[in-house]
Amino acid sequence: MKKFTVKESFWEVFPEAKIGTIVIEGIDNTLKEPEKYEKMLREAEKQALTYFDDEEFSSNEVIKVWRDAFQKFKTKKGARSSIEALLKRAYKEKPIGTINPLVDLYNSISLKYALPCGGEDMDTFVGDVRLTKAEGNEAFVTLGSDKSEPPYEGEIIYKDDAGGICRC
Repeated sequence: MKKFTVKESFWEVFPEAKIGTIVIEGIDNTLKEPEKYEKMLREAEKQALTYFDDEEFSSNEVIKVWRDAFQKFKTKKGARSSIEALLKRAYKEKPIGTINPLVDLYNSISLKYALPCGGEDMDTFVGDVRLTKAEGNEAFVTLGSDKSEPPYEGEIIYKDDAGGICRC
């Protein structure tokens, strides 16, 4: 990846968004101390519970804000933010298992701050990465699949020169 840019089409939809990036190089992403990461996830799950003040899950502001955001662009019916899935597990006291150090770290950050957070392997990017509205013809293969399911035209995506990297 040469650079990361946020295109004007994104800012038109979310003019007050705040976006942060971190680049980590030379990391060993093998799970050597699973108990350390499990502890980190359990602490983050406890922190996540502080965001719920309404018994109705969807009525909590931390959920509503992301559902409202998803109403501003075209996406598959019923699509939800990644943070909603994590928060729902914490809310229902269904512990999140360890995957690998980086995924566990960004899941913990997501839970602790109730914000979507993710990671990608920069060595796999083709050209620059852009946060933008989809044209609708970008190749996009969901994790665990080999079939391309292009995003909707106008859907918010991260993409490189080869296609979509992350949807919604």
